[in-house]
Amino acid sequence: MTPEPIRDRPKPTRPSRQYRCEKPLEVLSAAELEQVHQATLQVLWETGVVFQDEGALDLLAEGGCSVDHRSSVARIPSDVVEAAVRRCPAAVQLRSRDGRSDVLFDGVTVQFAAGSGMRRIDPVTGDVRPGTVADGVRTARLTDALEVLSGVNTGLGFIADRPTEINLVWNYAICCRNSGKILSLAAMEDSLPWGVRMAEVAGQDVIFPLSSTSPLAWDREQIEGLKVGAAAGRPVVLLSMASPGISGPVTLSGAAVVMNAEILAGLVLAQLLRPGLGVIYSCLTMPIDMRLGTVAAGSMELALLDAVAAQLARRYRLGTLIYGPNTDAKVSDEQAGYERMNQYLLAAMAGTSLIWGAGMTENHSLFSDAQVIVDAEMAGMVGRYLEGVSLDHLQTDVALIGEVGHFPHNYLRQRATRRLYRAEH
Repeated sequence: MTPEPIRDRPKPTRPSRQYRCEKPLEVLSAAELEQVHQATLQVLWETGVVFQDEGALDLLAEGGCSVDHRSSVARIPSDVVEAAVRRCPAAVQLRSRDGRSDVLFDGVTVQFAAGSGMRRIDPVTGDVRPGTVADGVRTARLTDALEVLSGVNTGLGFIADRPTEINLVWNYAICCRNSGKILSLAAMEDSLPWGVRMAEVAGQDVIFPLSSTSPLAWDREQIEGLKVGAAAGRPVVLLSMASPGISGPVTLSGAAVVMNAEILAGLVLAQLLRPGLGVIYSCLTMPIDMRLGTVAAGSMELALLDAVAAQLARRYRLGTLIYGPNTDAKVSDEQAGYERMNQYLLAAMAGTSLIWGAGMTENHSLFSDAQVIVDAEMAGMVGRYLEGVSLDHLQTDVALIGEVGHFPHNYLRQRATRRLYRAEH
């Protein structure tokens, strides 16, 4: 059980891949986007948001919000929201240990990373079981080695062979010991300060995912996490899990308004805590199958909400993170393939900065190393689509066409074929 020294970890063999989405897909027109924004401002002022933290309420009151301490509701004026948005940096860069796998949140760059699950598929027997430290080490090294993935993960939502009290901290340690890529922390069980310190020692950045409680609330634990991130000057990921028909209106537009209101409310508090703090906009809204009461993780509606989130984030000059792609499938079958590719494509085409979730099946609950490899292949395909068709060599191509001429001549022996094949294909 002696910790492996950080210096002995395997180094990334190649830089992580980054892709650019110069012309992002827009599922809302400019007028529709403005309608959602104005509806959000109306909700923030007329309905307000609950903040279950007295210090946060005091700070919001000082910042120009109307606060009712009895109900813990803060009503946020539009000018306060707009001022807070303007304070956010337009780009956030997270550094990897060696500088070759940095992650950029700028509304144009698209990157991918792996997720985790509470259970995992045994790579040898195929049985579903709890994960162990050995599993986490193997997965961390796998995600480190896959160049299309920009973040490290252990794939472990819970470590069965370590005490519950130090589960999250041990998870962070596995990441730092086995990869130099960025890692994700969790605002639970007082683990954030430990994760921040580990990452500082290891020389790599972390992301702070902080979740609202839908509808329209931020609980004490997540606010404490926001305070830790602000004190450390670390960019924070503000995410909403508003579920259409459950914790948000059943319409996608109404759910988007609740999501947007929760994230902007968190953003206002973040800027009051530390003006200029980096904020990353994150959508984890999960539609529900009302017939069964289960999460419809593989649905096109979820993909549409992810695309709306990316479009809203661009309006506020923020980078985006989504947890996906997702699937309802319990195994890595055809259903998992088409549901995950649908969400990969739509999220990437919408310009999502970081798509974090390779390896997950069964509504985020099940993890598989094999699925990570399949997802990495899909991510590479999606990235190739984003690269598009280059005309850089068009003039030399025309000259080459004239040189080769007609059948039965061909291009197999041409130097350009050897030189450009890998870049093009």
